[in-house]
Order: sequence, then structure tokens, then C-alpha cells
Amino acid sequence: MSKPSPFGDPSTHRNWKTILADHESSGLSVKKFCEQNNINLGYFYERRAAHKKSANRKSTRESCDIIRIIEEEYRPRSFGGKTLKFLPHQRRIANEMFRLEDVPGKPGQQRFKYTTMVWSCPKKSGKTEIAGAVTYAFARLFGGEMYSIANDLEGAKNRMFDRVEQSLIMLREHDRERFDQVVLTNSRGGVATRGQIEFAHDNQRNHGPHTLRYIASDYAGEAGAMNSLVVFDELWAVSSERGERLWTEMQPIPNLAASIRFVTTYAGFYGESGLLWRLYENVVKPDPHTNEEHGRRIEGLEDLPIYLSDDNSTIVYWDHEARMPWHTEEALGRAQTDPSMIGRESEYRRLWHNEWSSGVEAFIEMGVVDRAIARGEMAGLENNLSQIMRGVEAGAV
Repeated sequence: MSKPSPFGDPSTHRNWKTILADHESSGLSVKKFCEQNNINLGYFYERRAAHKKSANRKSTRESCDIIRIIEEEYRPRSFGGKTLKFLPHQRRIANEMFRLEDVPGKPGQQRFKYTTMVWSCPKKSGKTEIAGAVTYAFARLFGGEMYSIANDLEGAKNRMFDRVEQSLIMLREHDRERFDQVVLTNSRGGVATRGQIEFAHDNQRNHGPHTLRYIASDYAGEAGAMNSLVVFDELWAVSSERGERLWTEMQPIPNLAASIRFVTTYAGFYGESGLLWRLYENVVKPDPHTNEEHGRRIEGLEDLPIYLSDDNSTIVYWDHEARMPWHTEEALGRAQTDPSMIGRESEYRRLWHNEWSSGVEAFIEMGVVDRAIARGEMAGLENNLSQIMRGVEAGAV
């Protein structure tokens, strides 16, 4: 009797992409799946690792149109005339996030695979510059009515909108011919006029006018807007009812050639950042017992914290790791011991580790309360809180 192949039936290994997809959809453990399909367990892990490595190399090499335009044309003012270049992990995220797919039944037409994108990572990771770069590239490729939105008017103007304006000024200085093809200047040769930038009518896929405006999150005058791109900067700060209404009003519009929402933000505050919390809870899916995140992952990108909504419309990049070259242990140590962070450990972790915060340094961390509620242990916790409050009241008398 011949000895069984250590790799199971060779015929099952002709298409490992299909085999790995079958395993993902089976709901079975790796061990059980291999047993049922006569596949050697060690060989399965070996092939899966090789497949992930190949997919990662491919996603790093290839660039979607958004990245291509950014790296060819977008010049941050702080870069001294050089164009922005994505780091490898940023490239992989953006390639997936801004992927286009064919529109069923409409040959030659494409649309974004996702309509709401969230880019959330620790402080000094270039979130606002990424937002400016994406907005510039979107304007070049798609155009339409585009909006920069922040919690207040100053933030909406001075952050993402300002990044786009400054990059256009740098483009004018270094490539005047392309600048004249990209933007319509005002009578004095300036870039922005009355709070908006107007892009030239070129090959954009959306109908014009092609304008970028900035508004505050409590703005009430955009009902009926045909928004193609809406960028919410620091969504954690949006807590008003008007802000929530604007988020709903500015949802992507299905009948436009391209219409998306792009969010850049830190983590927020428990009980305050309700809009962001709902996005985080529904897509990233934190475990109330451990705070571990269990949202749906993307094949080939499992090593990065990227999550998908159940309906595949929303993609969230939610990172706790400081990945930029300047995020050294020494730099993070200085940030933690900065005088502004004394006695504010939860705020340090919110900014530099992108973790949700209780907002104040409380007697009991909110995460402890959440987990206690989930385990049905609030009765004992309430007793402890009562004792604490009686002590506070006695001391105040």
C-alpha cells in the first residue's frame, strides 16, 4: 500500500487562492478544514503565508489612480517642492481604500468599491496631509462639489483646505504649465476665492462645477448639495445634533459617477464622540470584555488593522501603532513626559496610541466600567462608586 502524500491530494493544490477562499468562507478552523479536504496542516500554513507575502508585494508595487496623481503632482509646502511619496504601509492601505470596480451592466464605467473611508492613526502620522492629497487627486480625476468639513470654520479652512491651497501654490511655482491645466485662478492670480477653489474643467468624470469649499460641521445650508467628495477632519470632535445631521445630509450620492466620504481622525471620548463611536463599534467591533478589535479583515492585508463593514460599504483603517519613521521610542517618551501630559495618561494614549478616552482622568477607567457592564457586575461596582461619592461629599462639607 502506497504511503499517503504528506501534502494530501496533489489535485487540490492547483489553485491555492480558491482553497484559501474556501477556508475563509467555511467557518472551520484550519485543522478541521485540512482534515476534511485531506490537506497537510503544515503545508496549508506554508502556502497561506506564501500567498499573503505575494499579495503584499503586489499591493506595494501597484498604485491606484489616486496614488499615481498624488505622487506625480501633489507638493506639500513643507516638502520644498518635492511631491508626496507614500510609505509602504500607506500605499497598501490607499490602494485598497480607493480601489475602483466595474459597474454591473455598464461597460466601461467604474465606481469606488467603498463609499465611506476612515483613516485613523496616532498623532503626527500625516492624516491631514493625506486628506489634502486625496482631495487634490479626487479633484483631478473626478471633480464635482467637494467639501472640507471640521468641527469649526477655522479648522475646516486651516487644515485640509489649506493643505490643498498651499500645494497648488507650490505646483504653480514648480510646474506652471500643469498648474494652469488644474485650477482656475481669480482675477488677481490667486488660488482661492470667497472660501472655495475652482478646478479646471478637464477630464473629470463628475459634472461641474468642480469646486472645493470649507464649512463647519454645524453648518445648516447644504441641504440638496450634490456632493462628490466630503472630507471630515477629526470626526471625534463632532458631537452636536447639527453635526450629526450634516453627516447624514452629506452621505454619498449613488447616481454620481463618484461620490465618497473620507474621514481622518484620532480616537474620541466615551459618551461624547457619538458619531465616531458608532462607526468604530459597527465596523471595528471592539470586544467589551477585552477591548480587542474583531471586525472583518481583508485577504492579503491581515497584517494591517483594516476593517470592513458588514455591507462592504465602509472601510476603516484604525491603527494603534506609531509607524512613521519619526515615531521613535525617544520621541514617544518625550511626548509622554511633556508637561501638558502630566496626570493625563488617558489623553496621551488617545493621541499617541489612538485609544478611546474617558475624557478626564477618572477614579475608574471607562473601559473597566464597560467590561463590568458586559459581565453583569455593575451591582458591585455601583456599591464601590457609592462609597467613593460618600467620601467625596464628606470631604467637601
